[in-house]
Amino acid sequence: MPAMRALRFHKTGEPDVLVLDEVPAPTPRAGEVLLQVRAIGINWADTRFRRGEYFVRPQLPQIAGMEAAGEVIALGEDVRDLAVGDRVMALGENAYAEQMTARADHCYPMPAGLSFVEAAALPVQGLTAHHTLALHGRLVAGESVLVHAAAGGVGSLAVQLARRLGASKVIGTAGSDDKRALVRELGADLAVDYRAADWMHRVREATGGVGVDVILEMIGGTESYKRNLACLAPLGRLVVYGAATGDTRGQVEPIGLMHKNHTVSGYYLTPMLRRRDLCAPALASIAADVVEKRLRVLIGGEAPLAEGSRLHREMEARGTTGKLVLVP
Repeated sequence: MPAMRALRFHKTGEPDVLVLDEVPAPTPRAGEVLLQVRAIGINWADTRFRRGEYFVRPQLPQIAGMEAAGEVIALGEDVRDLAVGDRVMALGENAYAEQMTARADHCYPMPAGLSFVEAAALPVQGLTAHHTLALHGRLVAGESVLVHAAAGGVGSLAVQLARRLGASKVIGTAGSDDKRALVRELGADLAVDYRAADWMHRVREATGGVGVDVILEMIGGTESYKRNLACLAPLGRLVVYGAATGDTRGQVEPIGLMHKNHTVSGYYLTPMLRRRDLCAPALASIAADVVEKRLRVLIGGEAPLAEGSRLHREMEARGTTGKLVLVP
């Protein structure tokens, strides 16, 4: 049986539980394709999954990862829209490996001119940034946006996409001077320190006291929700798509939303993948913008599979910007 290298964990815990193993290569089932993986996207969710703290529990020993770019090398039964040799961006399981299987309808074509490393940075972060702004956030030209963790993978794309969608004012939060400088470089009008107790006052001040129309929230916890709602404009939309602090038990009082007609919604990519009609056009648009240099993919680190634990450690230490990528 053919073998391959894969980064997996035999127990949950700190980054050093990730080990490079030799395992049997997978075989595509009906409706799936087999990919030769060329680049792998690391996501914050991967670190929670490794710790056993994600929505989905690992089946140990577990190959990590949910996102990759590569070439189709085999087709399962009933696959009609892909061919061997196609270059694709894929979402699925067991991505930290030299080969992976993925559902054919969770694979998206790579345009000419897009590198594998760039492609591996787009499915999770690109779709999340686009959907939270345009679909859940219902952003229209002339409105204002607040993006938390604006130097990260989702945030760095969201700052730029907000501009592409016509936002009149874009504000980003980040935790260091260097990161805030980067956020401004990406197109934000203002970058504020989310660790400062009065960050919401700076946001309100920057919007003439009105507040912002759309907020992308991924901090988590009741206190963060309260602060975000305090700087949300009338008819504003707060879109929750994560909880980086680990505080997933935050509460919002629905009756408190009435006074300013606020909307709070949640975004989770995995069930959205069932709606290819919403995912494929969005990802194609983002990829085209990258190729045409209208969007910048910020790659904050690139390393071989064997160094996956190091990149996980750096991500959890909040020492990275943009997207971290593994290259088998």
